[in-house]
Amino acid sequence: MTIRRVAPETLALLDSHGGERLRYDRGSAPRPFVHPVKLADGTTVTATEPDDHFWHRGVWFTFKYVNGVNYWEEREDQPGGVGRQVSLTPPEAEIEGGDAVVLRHALRWEDDAGPKLIEARTLRVSERDDVLILDWESALTPLEDLTLDRTPFTTWGGYGGLVVRMRQDLTNQRIVFPGGQITNRPTGERHAWGGIEGEAEGRELAVAFLPHPKNRRYPEPFYGAAREGWNFFGGAPPFHEPLTLQAGETLLHRARVLILPRRISETEVNSYGTI
Repeated sequence: MTIRRVAPETLALLDSHGGERLRYDRGSAPRPFVHPVKLADGTTVTATEPDDHFWHRGVWFTFKYVNGVNYWEEREDQPGGVGRQVSLTPPEAEIEGGDAVVLRHALRWEDDAGPKLIEARTLRVSERDDVLILDWESALTPLEDLTLDRTPFTTWGGYGGLVVRMRQDLTNQRIVFPGGQITNRPTGERHAWGGIEGEAEGRELAVAFLPHPKNRRYPEPFYGAAREGWNFFGGAPPFHEPLTLQAGETLLHRARVLILPRRISETEVNSYGTI
């Protein structure tokens, strides 16, 4: 892969033919995100800013509430304003070992009341055969005692963590867990991994999340939906209860994300292990 800076805080990763495989974008949004993510043949996997939830952008990482301030939805009229992840330094990337790209980004999470935590984010992007692998690591260090919370689940809620919004025209979609478990609406069930799959442009595609076994809430609760015109999926560490952190205590959250040009095979997913 090669690296191209397309804006001061936006990096694109290109394959050997010059095709863009993914873009890490800080831009003007309150949070960085990864979009588009593409298969080797150029098929786009992710969506950004759909009409139903314009704050959904590709693959992103945040919690809903940080000490009561909303870092998820982007509504200016909410208490504390919109929680933001701002760059301490622009994202940087380098080639590692000749066949992978390591991207690093130092961020400060802040809202109208001031800064809340510092994040050291590292993304390692590689390929194995026809699978794009995104290894995500976020080290969160609070500047004060923090509660990372969610809206308790009723008919919705519980979300927060590393998630994906796949393309809007995805059809025949479903969410898959180990042991052949299939659903279109996981609500906090704990699993070693989970993935969402479907069809678009006449081909199959999927995204699978493999949380690291040393994550604080492993096996991780998952949350999402998979139905025509609406999808959303990812781990939700605070689904059942908030995460609390003391000032200066670092929370390390890691996950391997697989971008697959086919439906999910448990044997294949298990073969990738974790970071």
